[in-house]
Amino acid sequence: MRTGCFVKMCPLKKFFKFLTIFFVVSLTLVNSASAQALLDQEKATTYLRWNLFTGRDQLQFTKVGNKVIIKTLNAELFNNLKNELADVKLDPLYLNKIEFKDNATSGNSAGAMAVEVELKNESVEMFSFYRERDKKYVVDFWMDGKDAVSISNAAVLKPVDGAKDATEVEKVAPVLKSKTPAKVEVTAKPVAEPHIIKAKERIQTSVPKQQPMPKADIALEKRVEADKDLTSFVVDPNRVIKKSSAELDAEEANSKKPYRDFRYGATFVWDYDPIAPAYKQLVNLKTKIPEIFYPIANRQVQKGEKEAHLQLTINLYRKKKWGLMYKSMKLFAEKYGATAEWELTEFIKANAILRENVDVPNPELFKNALSILSNLSEKTDNYELKKAINKYLLSYYIEKNESLKILQLAKSYYAGTRDNFDFEESIIPAEAMLNSLAKLGQIDKIKELSQEKTMKKILPAQLLLAYQSYAYLRGGDLASLVSLYENNKAALAKPIDPVIMYNTAEAYFRLGRFQDAMALYQDFTKNYSYEYVASNSYLRAALCADLMDKNYDETLALYKKAIDTSVDGQVSYEARVRYVAFRTVRKKVIDAQDMEVRIFLEADKNSTAPDKNLSKLLQQVRLRTLIVDGKFKEALSYLTLLPTISMAKIDARIFDGDGAEIVYGIISDFYKKSEYSQVIKAWQTYKDKYLDKVAMDPFMNFVVGSSYVKLGLFKGFDEVYAAFEKLKDAPNRTFPIWVDRNQELKASDLLAELVIVKDIKLKNWDLVGKNIAEFEKRLPNYNKTNYYKGLISFNQKDYKGAVTNLENFFSKQDQRIIYDPSDVADMIRAYTDSIYEQGLTDKFLKVSAAILNDTNSFGTDNAYIQNVRERIAYLGIEITAGKGTTTNYMLFEKMINDFKKAYPKSVYTGRVNYILGQALVANQKVKEGREIFTALVNDTTTSPYLKELAKSELSLMNLKDRTL
Repeated sequence: MRTGCFVKMCPLKKFFKFLTIFFVVSLTLVNSASAQALLDQEKATTYLRWNLFTGRDQLQFTKVGNKVIIKTLNAELFNNLKNELADVKLDPLYLNKIEFKDNATSGNSAGAMAVEVELKNESVEMFSFYRERDKKYVVDFWMDGKDAVSISNAAVLKPVDGAKDATEVEKVAPVLKSKTPAKVEVTAKPVAEPHIIKAKERIQTSVPKQQPMPKADIALEKRVEADKDLTSFVVDPNRVIKKSSAELDAEEANSKKPYRDFRYGATFVWDYDPIAPAYKQLVNLKTKIPEIFYPIANRQVQKGEKEAHLQLTINLYRKKKWGLMYKSMKLFAEKYGATAEWELTEFIKANAILRENVDVPNPELFKNALSILSNLSEKTDNYELKKAINKYLLSYYIEKNESLKILQLAKSYYAGTRDNFDFEESIIPAEAMLNSLAKLGQIDKIKELSQEKTMKKILPAQLLLAYQSYAYLRGGDLASLVSLYENNKAALAKPIDPVIMYNTAEAYFRLGRFQDAMALYQDFTKNYSYEYVASNSYLRAALCADLMDKNYDETLALYKKAIDTSVDGQVSYEARVRYVAFRTVRKKVIDAQDMEVRIFLEADKNSTAPDKNLSKLLQQVRLRTLIVDGKFKEALSYLTLLPTISMAKIDARIFDGDGAEIVYGIISDFYKKSEYSQVIKAWQTYKDKYLDKVAMDPFMNFVVGSSYVKLGLFKGFDEVYAAFEKLKDAPNRTFPIWVDRNQELKASDLLAELVIVKDIKLKNWDLVGKNIAEFEKRLPNYNKTNYYKGLISFNQKDYKGAVTNLENFFSKQDQRIIYDPSDVADMIRAYTDSIYEQGLTDKFLKVSAAILNDTNSFGTDNAYIQNVRERIAYLGIEITAGKGTTTNYMLFEKMINDFKKAYPKSVYTGRVNYILGQALVANQKVKEGREIFTALVNDTTTSPYLKELAKSELSLMNLKDRTL
């Protein structure tokens, strides 16, 4: 009776114990939540940050003048905020005072309460956003304009507009040198283009816990939650920032690197699936039957007729006399009853059916045998028999990969072993349960089961950790996985279980801890190179080295090793694509050997089609090979064929960024050929499709505006200028930049320069003089100002000033900043004509010879350049002829013949032929000279003036002949 009472009361006691623990834990959680501070203030060298821990949409932030107004409708929240802000120490660099208004009516909803924060002055900027992951508002204060420089020499970065998470970096250079990507916080200015975060700046975030098999693409910036924590940053282009010498040295060093950074290669990175421990098959079903686990023993025939009858049935079974065996069973049942020894007879039946179906299975008979075994397992009280049947059935379901059946059977099997205290046997169903739960994606069940005391006793510790690592990685709980590994790392026997190593390495990789990930991946390949996922590890190790910007040759070697050792076709193809991107897209100077590796982009004929992620990576690399080859039209055609509409928005933006650069490459080529109408056509065609989807490109706007001016389309120019002016405060695009820009001015400076270009075209000399003076004051070190001043002086016939300004431009030009052939032509003409007009003949001859030589390969197919070269060559001939010396005449033949060959249809042909005739006569080639003069007289296209001169020369020659 007591035993019965105990059995009944025990569950009740457990229930009350559970309630007690539940209320204690709940009270603890409530107390800890209430004790959490609402406000946390952080002070850095370049900004002040407030972290306000509350729910979303509880607060509203508005900046009006030098005040920030924080509004709320939650009275309790307002009072808590009031209490904490009243005690906070205000930073005098940013804040003056704080006022609280219980019934704020100024611009607020009725009943709203507000906190008014008075800033030091209006140059203090404020930016706020809600970080869903931490359940808090982040409010940043920083100094704008020149005041920022006085606070710190560090580059001040602002948060991204519309971003819901951000990180902070005080200086860019130190971050780039970081070996271990730490969890960094960034305040950054908005960037519209798809900005791929570098390895060193990778933000640590985790996949949502219940995300099934996460395979979200990341293009290095995409460890952030999609559309939630996307963060891009760039220095504010409209702020005067004084860069430190270290930052300048870093920029110069980067420009000298032989390879572009990771963002310019194969940037899409996706999660690899976690792996679970392999469950070894208990028995080979092709050769074994249940009898292997429960041998059918001989009966004790001496005990009587019943035992002898059973032995006869067993003997017939062993001799495969199936007909006689079944007759014997039937007679036994009729004689001794249907329930007599029913377990043995049913077991013999099932084994008999299975024995006959081992070599050539009959599905129907096999199913009957399994049905007999299942019924027998459920009804029998014989534990050893039940255990044997469960073991066989478990093997069958494992072979068929029926996870749900495995789980159901393993539960029953496990319960039976525990009830009979057969803990050694419990290992088999326990591991089967964990394995089936892994395949079914029951993450929480795995975590729960792996923490059970009995499980911890019977299963190896590393096996349990392996299943836990699988559960955490598949559920996206990366922090818990890393914590699990690091807490148990010291106690793990070497070599560590491959599942633990691989899953932890993948967690490190997703968190951006590439050094830790690389070490584990390399340990994995060292100890378990025979494993199928070793291919993944080789490639991940190479990718980690790439992301950390390690030695280029070593990284390439790792990619090659991944290609050579991969047994997985998809992984091998991914390694080849990344290798091609590294060597032929990111490499700045490509040779013939580099080009040969592009054959890797071609898929093997017998390989399976690449999956969605790999296809997208392949498309990106193929597009970028066309870009780096300068094949912009082909690249644009290829881009239009890509299914960017069906892609995730963040992935499509990466292709849009490349598309904007392709369009700029096309526009740049047209501009360099002075094909201004094509520039405008390309810009108008692709403006909406690509250019407006990324951040503003000031120089492209300058090129387009300049093209309108060159064509005299001033109405179109005004429209472009107005649109450009609206975007002058927007951040410039800093990535991707495939095509070099000629200059890196701010949008506002390029707007001012466009006004100067327009005024010069319209010959508004009074207005342009004023504008150029303001422009020079604004940018005192901008060398192109000398070019504009030279053109203005030339057009105003101040030839001496033109020569001075243009020579200043030439002497200070450390890199080419004028690419437009018409601008080059105007500059050359202004310079040479100014020298000519001043009568500096010797200088003109030297300058003209140098210019003709320098421009020999530039713009030879451009009409502007050709006209100027023709004029300079002609003036050189005239000046040489004017000297009239014997030496000069001896040089004429070659000079004039070269001129006639270069400019066969020149307007100066008649005059040049006349001078050639004079030179021939002076060089005692009278006959040739006479032929030249005669041809001039007979040529109908020769001007009357030149005909008269030629006739005079012929008459003079005839007189000399008569005299002689």
